[in-house]
Amino acid sequence: MSPRSPVPEAATASTQRYAVPHDLRERFAAFHRDSLRYRHVSPATAKWYADTFRTFLKYLAAAGVRVLDPDSTPAVIREWLAAAQDRPRPISPFTAKSYWQALRAFFAYLEATDGFPNPFRTVEVPITPDVLPKALEYDDCVRILAAARNTPWVSRYERARALAMLALALYAGLRRKEILGLEFTDVQIAAKRVVIKHGKGRAGGSQRIGYLNSELVDILVEYLDARKEARLTSVEFFTAIIPRRGGGTAGAALRRNPASKHSGHGVQVKTFNRIVARVRETAGIHFSLHMLRHSFVSMLARQPGVSVQHIRELAGHRDLKTTERYMRLFEEDKLRAVETLSFTAH
Repeated sequence: MSPRSPVPEAATASTQRYAVPHDLRERFAAFHRDSLRYRHVSPATAKWYADTFRTFLKYLAAAGVRVLDPDSTPAVIREWLAAAQDRPRPISPFTAKSYWQALRAFFAYLEATDGFPNPFRTVEVPITPDVLPKALEYDDCVRILAAARNTPWVSRYERARALAMLALALYAGLRRKEILGLEFTDVQIAAKRVVIKHGKGRAGGSQRIGYLNSELVDILVEYLDARKEARLTSVEFFTAIIPRRGGGTAGAALRRNPASKHSGHGVQVKTFNRIVARVRETAGIHFSLHMLRHSFVSMLARQPGVSVQHIRELAGHRDLKTTERYMRLFEEDKLRAVETLSFTAH
């Protein structure tokens, strides 16, 4: 069966009603397989679908819902979303919208495969406040990079790796997934560019080219020199440190003897999260990796002569409206703007 011509799995139950939880769980399993096999959603998106579906099933059990049919389902979904926002620890409007989007995808599948009318045609999307992306001030960005350099890492390699990973988010706007997905040949120092093969989106994500300014080039060259000195190799640009059997912890093994470690693997998400947490502690600034990306976009927006279209392409935004939301004014910009006002007679 060709992935280009998927044949979704047919329903075994009536297309006009689903028994809860048996029929619904069976159809969701088919949707989940179809999403990964033919729609090529990312593992993270597939997990998002599954987590939301489990939450929905839990509500159905608590509410005593035994059957979903075209007439009752819209009201059931509205009640589920309302109950989640009215409980003692309510979900945020953004989580409610996320639930709505994930479950809508499942019911769109049921409509396409089973002919079950999609209830989301009449279930309104939850309203979310218009919140500006959280970008950092310039001085905070400088301090975070300094913290990456001055955190007491076990080895030169770990220090250079931490700095390079954070710098790719701040100087080039890469997402966590994009940084971890870089292969060694994707980073082209001489050409001052980075090939991002696995960006955000379906079917493995969109591709784009990022560009490396002189400061980022110096940071990456330092990382490559430390990687070479440590004799670490892997397909991935950022290499994990895995001690050989009996070598103790990875960092200690590398410090004692560079030849005592084993490589060949890329850095995992948990390791990257620990790196960010350590730098956060040293800096004394509460930040996330994605805030560094927000700062990249916002700082570009402050530069004279940089067009919105250029920023959109560098950030990998599909929608120009997303870029425009990032182009926030910093507090000092607002103060400068009002300082130009004068009503004093001269």
